Amino acid sequence: MSVRDDLSAGINVIIHFTFLGAIAWATGRPFLFPSLGPSAYLLATGEQPRAEGAYHVIGGHAIAAVFGLLAYVVFADGLLVTDAFTRAESFSPAVGRLAVSSTVAMVLTTVGMLWSDTNHAAACATTLIVALGLMSTPLDTGIIVASVVLLVGFHGKVVEPLQDHYGVEPRDAR
Repeated sequence: MSVRDDLSAGINVIIHFTFLGAIAWATGRPFLFPSLGPSAYLLATGEQPRAEGAYHVIGGHAIAAVFGLLAYVVFADGLLVTDAFTRAESFSPAVGRLAVSSTVAMVLTTVGMLWSDTNHAAACATTLIVALGLMSTPLDTGIIVASVVLLVGFHGKVVEPLQDHYGVEPRDAR
């Protein structure tokens, strides 16, 4: 355990989410979404080559967003997971369609990440967010990818130079 590394990671997350939160607030658009948290965590806690870095983070989320949207449009267009489960109906056609959408999205995302060697596990949550109707328009998909690009770019251009300047880059990636 390194208190220095832990505090550095916490500060990094504050910086990342203040930046994206400000963009979300200024635009009224969802530049913050659940699967961005694990990506920011990986960036904040240090180099983990198979999961962290622009290629993996951006590529994984882009693949996930596109395949999630494709599955949603084909199998569950117009449905929203929160509405479908509110009714708590056994064998609901809506829940069945969402289950198929999410399964197909996960398979396509998994295979797509393996074939492209992006390997970013957090992106699997992105594909479910899209496939279950939570962010399931082409605009939402674009915002997901833009948000990830902004996160990674901001990390590289602002957070890493600050870490270098103050000598607080995490030494022990976890």
